[in-house]
Amino acid sequence: MYTKRGDKGETDTGTGMRVTKGSAIIDTEGDIDEVNSFIGFALVNTRWDDIREDLQQIQVDLFTLGEHITTQGTRRTITPERVKWLEDRVTYYRKEYGRIRLFVIPGGSKEATSLHMARTVCRRLERDLVKSKNEVEIPAVLEEYVNRLSSVLFFHALVSNKRLGIDERIFYLRELP
Repeated sequence: MYTKRGDKGETDTGTGMRVTKGSAIIDTEGDIDEVNSFIGFALVNTRWDDIREDLQQIQVDLFTLGEHITTQGTRRTITPERVKWLEDRVTYYRKEYGRIRLFVIPGGSKEATSLHMARTVCRRLERDLVKSKNEVEIPAVLEEYVNRLSSVLFFHALVSNKRLGIDERIFYLRELP
């Protein structure tokens, strides 16, 4: 489908507001789409039902997040209950994984690597969501959701490698003289 309305670098939001395709709102919408696509890639790579079910639910949540951004909250939105659900998922996977050693070098398995890719794009979404606050009102719950989402994706990656018996590669900081 095409309308030719975007041929000059502008597009419409869900409220009918006309914006440049270079606006922070459109960057954020693009990031949401990209995270969702990377999650779809991770979804086809995972072999565990619990992670697969999480990812499917997250994809729906991301559409809801995008709807909130483009309609400025006039329709569906992310609720505190969805943030709590992500927090519960972190707790669930953290119990399985055990002690966390930060500065994990992404890799190990294709399952974990695809989840790390989704996580890093999620971090960009978080940064662009903050930039969007210059153009539209962004409720704190949206930022909280995206922040927790990157944590869930991190634990999905760690648990994936653990379930496959793959040790994480850790980057250790050296003490400076």
